[in-house]
Amino acid sequence: MTDRNSLKTIAKNASFNFFGSLIPLLIALSTIPTIISKLGTDKFGVLNLSWIVIGYFGFFDLGIGRALTKIIAEKIGLSQSSEIPAYFWTSFLLVFVFSSILGICLYFFSEKIILNFFKIPVEIQIETVRSFNLLILAIPIVSTSAGIRGLLEAYQRFDIINVIRTFLGALSFLIPVLVLMFTTNLYWIIFFLVLTRLLFWLIFLISSFYVNPEIFFKLRINKNLIKPIFRLSSWMTLSNITVPVITYSDRILVASLISATALTYYATPYEIITKMLIIPSALTAVLFPTFAANYLNDPSSAVTLSDKAMKYLAIILFPIISIILVFSYDFLKIWLGEDFALNSYQILQLLSIGIFFNSLAFIPFSFIEGIGRPDVTAKIQLIELPIYILLLWFTIRMGGIYGASIAFFARMFIDFLILVYFSKKVAGLKFRFNFNKRTIYLLSFIIFLSLIVYIPFIILKILFLSLFMVFFLTYAWKYLLDVSDKYYIKSLLKFNR
Repeated sequence: MTDRNSLKTIAKNASFNFFGSLIPLLIALSTIPTIISKLGTDKFGVLNLSWIVIGYFGFFDLGIGRALTKIIAEKIGLSQSSEIPAYFWTSFLLVFVFSSILGICLYFFSEKIILNFFKIPVEIQIETVRSFNLLILAIPIVSTSAGIRGLLEAYQRFDIINVIRTFLGALSFLIPVLVLMFTTNLYWIIFFLVLTRLLFWLIFLISSFYVNPEIFFKLRINKNLIKPIFRLSSWMTLSNITVPVITYSDRILVASLISATALTYYATPYEIITKMLIIPSALTAVLFPTFAANYLNDPSSAVTLSDKAMKYLAIILFPIISIILVFSYDFLKIWLGEDFALNSYQILQLLSIGIFFNSLAFIPFSFIEGIGRPDVTAKIQLIELPIYILLLWFTIRMGGIYGASIAFFARMFIDFLILVYFSKKVAGLKFRFNFNKRTIYLLSFIIFLSLIVYIPFIILKILFLSLFMVFFLTYAWKYLLDVSDKYYIKSLLKFNR
């Protein structure tokens, strides 16, 4: 493994990604109570939908952004940088044309979709339609931003990406607070959010010129590159269609089958806990081009890196998720009040377990796509999609937002197992599960943690959870880390003294 892709480099770039997402999270935690109190639960539910829609637009790049990362990473590794401008601009044009056509089509049908599919209160329907029409104009901006970011990721410029991401993420929550000082009209909140997206799109584009000046001086469109780009991105395109549908279907169905108010009680803990994904996202954004650049030359090192990444991630996340499980009610009560805590704390608990498995699944998912097998992940998602939608519809009908959270947890756990199995299979390895002493210890920890959750007194919770952490970290050091892992950690500790 070269220095560029050393553990130290990966750790540094992952740190950029982590802090680039952590700062907006902290701002979100501090501003959401203000936004809810000034907008009310109905309008905040609609604002949540707008955040969902903006996030969804990023998937309208036909999978080309991720494909571009792989292509450019390989070109850099093979010292063929002169070919990069043509790949970049051809990809950019393809995404811009497709997203613009899609935006025009959605604009003409947006009112019918919004009013017929979502249960929007009558008094804010006009405001909602106007706001979403404005959002549709942002589709080409958000979609092409994904492609530009793909180039920066290939060059490992996560410092630039995360400076932009930090400001953009922070403003997504600060802008509503500032606008609410003058008006509670959703249209103006969305207007300034879209304007901000346009500004940061320009910054992204200028940054790409800085990283590779040839892109600015060689504006080339090569129609012969369309086929190889689509050959790699076609399966990623399917992922870009199915992943957002799977990701947002729980909240969309809650809004359509129950109400915007119920969406607030579900989406708010969802927004909190899914911010945990900044940790695996930070790591896999770095690992994806690493897998792409190294697998052909040294497949064993890529497999080892994947296994280590999943192990480290589990050790980091398990204590964090344990704290959230134990103190979910207390946290929500302090943050949003007792009524909100009573309606949402169990939702937060179930979602947090699901996010733990979802986080681990990022590693095999990134490995499979990074080594050039996006067809595997796309096929898995295509099979999962109808099953999950039916499961959601049934559980929401039977158990409301609690049912939605059960379906979410079930999908994440099963998806994790499937991805681990296929990541081994595509690498030519066998998936083995050994029920041994380590497994028994781990199951004991899970049972112990489950008992702590139901302790009624907060002081006892803190005491028993502290004891639990000591036992878990001892177990992790003795059984989960190998000799090289321990040596690396000790060297880091010595370096920091």
